[in-house]
Formats: sequence, C-alpha cells, structure tokens
Amino acid sequence: MNGDFRRQLPSMIGMASMFLVTIFLAMFIRPWYDKAGLQAFGAEGASQIRYIALELLMIFVFTAAILALARYKKEWVIKYGIMGILFIALMYASVPLAHQIMVDDTVEPFEYESTDFVEAEYLTEIGMNQYIDSVRTNESGIINNTIRLNQLGLEEPIWTSVIPHGNESYELAKLVVATGPDTITINNGALIQTLSLTDGTLLSTYECFEYDADGNIFPIVQFGCILAVETSDSVYIVDGGEKLHRFATFDEAPNVMTLQAIWQLPNEMKVVDDLIEAELLDDNHLLIVSKEMAGVVELEKNTNQIGTSGTGAQQNAKVLINATSSANFSAADVGYSNVADVTMSEADNANQLIVLGTEDGDIMSWNFQPGGEPMVVEESKVSINNFADQIRDVRLTDIDNSGYTELLITTGDEARLLYGSSMVQRLIVDVAEGENVAVAFGDTPKDATDDTTHLYAVVIGENYSTTSGVVESSMFLSGGIVFEDIPTMIGLLVSIILMILLYVHSEWYVVNTVGILVGSGVIVMLGVSFVPTLIMVFMVAAAIYDAWAVYKSKHMLDLADTMINLNLPILLVAPQGSDYSFRAERAPLGDSNPGDSPTSVLMNDSGTSPQANMQPRERVIKKSNDAMLMGLGDVIFPGMLVLSTLQYIGGDDGWIMAITTLVGSLVGYSILMWYVGQGKAQAGLPLLNGGAILGYVLGGLMTIGMAMFQFNISL
Repeated sequence: MNGDFRRQLPSMIGMASMFLVTIFLAMFIRPWYDKAGLQAFGAEGASQIRYIALELLMIFVFTAAILALARYKKEWVIKYGIMGILFIALMYASVPLAHQIMVDDTVEPFEYESTDFVEAEYLTEIGMNQYIDSVRTNESGIINNTIRLNQLGLEEPIWTSVIPHGNESYELAKLVVATGPDTITINNGALIQTLSLTDGTLLSTYECFEYDADGNIFPIVQFGCILAVETSDSVYIVDGGEKLHRFATFDEAPNVMTLQAIWQLPNEMKVVDDLIEAELLDDNHLLIVSKEMAGVVELEKNTNQIGTSGTGAQQNAKVLINATSSANFSAADVGYSNVADVTMSEADNANQLIVLGTEDGDIMSWNFQPGGEPMVVEESKVSINNFADQIRDVRLTDIDNSGYTELLITTGDEARLLYGSSMVQRLIVDVAEGENVAVAFGDTPKDATDDTTHLYAVVIGENYSTTSGVVESSMFLSGGIVFEDIPTMIGLLVSIILMILLYVHSEWYVVNTVGILVGSGVIVMLGVSFVPTLIMVFMVAAAIYDAWAVYKSKHMLDLADTMINLNLPILLVAPQGSDYSFRAERAPLGDSNPGDSPTSVLMNDSGTSPQANMQPRERVIKKSNDAMLMGLGDVIFPGMLVLSTLQYIGGDDGWIMAITTLVGSLVGYSILMWYVGQGKAQAGLPLLNGGAILGYVLGGLMTIGMAMFQFNISL
C-alpha cells in the first residue's frame, strides 16, 4: 500500500499545484473585478441569502438537465451547450488576465503640499466643504467667542460673528453645536445662541439659568444644558441625565422661553463628553450621534405627563433609528444620497442620507424621508460591514461638481472616495494620524482654471491644522468596466484557440489549461459577489449535496461519465507519467466503487478505478499510466471563500484570513489524498470545504474575532 501511495504521490502533488495556481490566478485578476464593481447581484445582493439559494437551485437544474439530455440521447445538445458555457467562463478569466498583465493602471501618487496651523477651536463641518471654528478672547473679564464660517480653498472666512461667552466662571466651558438647515445653535452651558448660517447674524440668545425673587440663580434644567437646538417655536435642551426638555419661545418676547414638556432619552444616548454630532434634520427631527448610540429623535410638542425639571419619571422620547455600536460610533454626516441617481438640484427631502462610521470599521446608513412611512429606512447599498479597521470620518461630497454626490470615507490611515451610486473606489490617499480628523474637497480660485481640486485633511486637537494637496485626474483609479482594445482581443483570441483545441485535441494539458482558467474566473466572479458568511453556507450545502450525490443517489458518477465521454470534462487531470493520454482514457466513472467520487478518482493502469468490481459500460480504447481526476468544484468552492475574504474583510486581516483559509483547504486536500491513496476514494467537497471553513474561522479568531460573521445577512 505504501508503494502505491509513493507511486501516486507525483499526481497528488501535481493536483495540489493546479489547485493553488487556480486560486492564486483568481487572486491576481480580482482587482480588475473590484475596480469594475462586478458583482453578480450587485452590492446589496452580496449579503442576501436568496441569491445563494438561487445558485444552489441552478446547480440542481443544471445537473438534472444534463442527466435528462443524456438519457434521451441528446449528447449534441450537452456538448455544444457546455462548449458555449465554457467559452463564456473562459472569458471571465482570459480578458481580465490580459488587462492585468498588459494595462498599466498605476496612478500618480497624491502628495500634500502645505500645512496651516490655526489657533482656534474647530467646532463642526457644514455641508461638503465648509466648517465652523471659534476664537475665544478675554478682555478685562469680558469673554467673547468669534465664530467663523470658513470654506476650504478660501483664505478668508465667509463671515465672522462675535458672541458673548458668559462670565469668567464659564471661561473654560466647551462650545457644543447643533447645526440645522439654515442655522447653527451654540451652547456653552450658560448661554444658548442661534446664528444664521447665511451671514452669521445672532438670531437669539437664551440663558441656561433663571433668578428667583431674591436674586438667587438656579439652572433651568437639573443636570445642566449640555446640548441645545432651536426650532421655529421652541428650544430643545438635552441635559446630563439624558432628558430632553422643550421650552416654548415667543416672537413677541425675544430671548424668553418657558418649559413645556420633558422626555427621557435612551440611557445610551449620552451627550456629556460622548457627543459625536447633533444635527437638526427638519423642524421636528433631531439627529443625535453619541459614542454608544445614534438616533433620530422626534421633537414633539407635548407629552402625556406633566413636565418638571425634577427627577420624576418622564415619558420616553420617540427615537426613530436606535442604532448602537459596541465599538462606538466615530463619525457622522448628513447630505444628499450618493445612491439616489438624482442630482442635488433634483433631489428632495427623501434623498437625504444619514451616514455613520464606527471605530471598528463599519459603515451604517439610513435614508431620511420626512412624511414617509417609515420615515427612516436603512440604506443597504451604503451600509458596509468591516469596510476597514477603523472609520475616522465620513463625508458626502461632490468632487467633480457633477451634481451627484460621492462618499468619502477616512479610515485609520487613508481616505477612500467611493464614486457615484456604484460606489467604486476611485481615489485613495494617505491621511495624517490623529484621533479626530475631517477630510473634504475644496476648490481654490486656481483650481477652477487648472481643472483640479484640493483635498484637505483637518487634524483636530486643542487647536487644528489643515494639510492640503492637489488632486488631478491622473490620480484616479480606473472606474467601471475597462476594456482596452488589444488586451480584450488577446483575451478573446486565447479563449477561441483553447475552445478549438478542446474540441479537436482534448488532451490532458489542454483540459488543465481550460480548467485552471475557467476555475479562476468562476472563483473570482462568485467570490466577489457574496460575503464570506453566505459563501460558507453555500459550501456546507454543496458538501452535503456532493456526499449525497456520490454515496446515495450516485447520479454524480453518471454526470461525470457523460462529461468525460463527450470530451468535455470540467475537471483537472494529474497524470502519473508523460505518456498518459486523456483522450484515450474512456473508462466510465460509474464502474468504480460506490464510495468513489467523480471529484477525486484515482485511475489505474487499465483505466478503471482501483476498486472497480463491475464490468465497464464502455470499452477502454487504450491503456495508460495512472492519472488523478478532480472536478473543478473542488477548487472553486474553497477558492470562493479565499476571494470573498480578500474582498469583504480586506486589509492585513483579510490577507491573513485568506491565507489561513487556503491552508485549511490544503489540509482537507491532504486528508482526501490519504483516503484516495489507501484505495478509499471520497467525495471531495466535505473535506475540502470543511478544511477551508475551519481555516477561515481560525484566521478570524486570530484577527477580527466574531466580526468575521457579521455581514448584515438578510433574505
């Protein structure tokens, strides 16, 4: 037995080599698919289980169709149908491969040119390329804040507004801002002041304390004014106890407000030192993003309970999102949807998009639809699990002034521009380190004449610095499907030649060349189309089906017979010797032992399987040396998980997990070959898929933990 194993070892090594070459080739051509945004069911379909069910159904239908046609002697339909399918599958690999080899898609690197340090407090972003900062002064005990609206690319502020800060006891108090469609409300715990975003005019001032008859000062809310926002007829205040207070305001009595109602916010919606962003979406809805929770709070007018500023129980506020993150939210933006396929001038309120980023690299997104039912709807096209290791900033922008928005995401070390509704990555630039960073595009007067734009990275600390550089068209990655004439023609020609050779001279080296190319193309196409969790579901189902089809129904053996007898084997061949001829090998696999698998069958000198004990249904044309046959499915399924890991985990963690997945599949292959070497041929997928899944899990435990399964799976 050991002698037989040693004699079979070269075939086993050869098959393992083709296994690896097929998967590595898929990894090599994956960037072409990634840049083109080629996913079988779109970005949203990558996490929808119904499409995996569809793939399984198509396998069943294909198998049944082949067997039915064979039974009714329609071999010519099978032959030419499979030839057409193989030709298409070949082009999945040959055309991208030719482009990867021949097309130089390197881009000019982006470089920062200047850095400006600003002695001011950075408050918040406004729109796509504006921001608010503040300079605090204390002259003879009179403390003021100079509020400035700045635009990236302009040297001077759009407007400045000087507002009082309060007495010296509040000198160190932090400014907390809430933006609105046309105003910005600034609160320091003592004064609540609302300014016009148009020109900086101070519209109103309200005090966070009141006086009794004896002149004593009392806070208007028990736990202090932490966050405040002004609507057309109210001021809403969130205190340190997560209570929302509504104070009515009056046109006839400016700067006067009266408590009307109190609601209790969720305990996780902490605004003391944990506030990420607050934005008034419209007069009735306030977006609050804290580290632990994000939500759209409905700003009601009344409550069923009498409001007091005490500690008694209050009615819970209506919160429309209730999004939480165990890793903490780190960034937020609101703007026109980048996947709505309408320009900003054509958009209405239903095209508003809320985008959040988390410290562990997730992107969450919702459409805000005032008057809609429901009013807030998750946007699956923009929501991405494990986009990066960390998200530091998100920004809806319009880099090319097309009227359509793009999504700019800043990760731990770089900013990535996802272009248009397809969200294809078009620009990747390095970004300086810093806990808080804001990245945006802005046009200088010179950009307008040079057809360029500037990228600005604002690193925010006690003061802030702005680093900028020019973005030119040569720095953009190729977007969409790229078909260069010569590489496309070469890929097409290679596919035609291989199909002709397969038809007239289907020798083992032709079969292997076709098999490797077809396998790599199918691997990358399906691998980038589904998240790893769904790929594993697919693999488990396919392994169960493979075992049943081999050991129970045995129809897989008939299917393999049909393919080989038509000289259209969808498999890889590892011969024992150079004189082996696949064309002469005509022994049907159905003559092997019931345990023999069409996916991993070892042939002996007579062309039959080692345990054959039945008379062959078809004559052997010629004797040959041994050869090992492996179905392409045995390579495709583990390869799909490797490619999906690279696509959806990404980064260094993705590479580590992809390698452990590949190693796991090789361990499964080794066990499979041990059984085959012992004369115990097995169904290939249970061992190969099981090994790959185990490798994925082990790699995930070493890197990202249970996040390896978190991909927002839906029906």
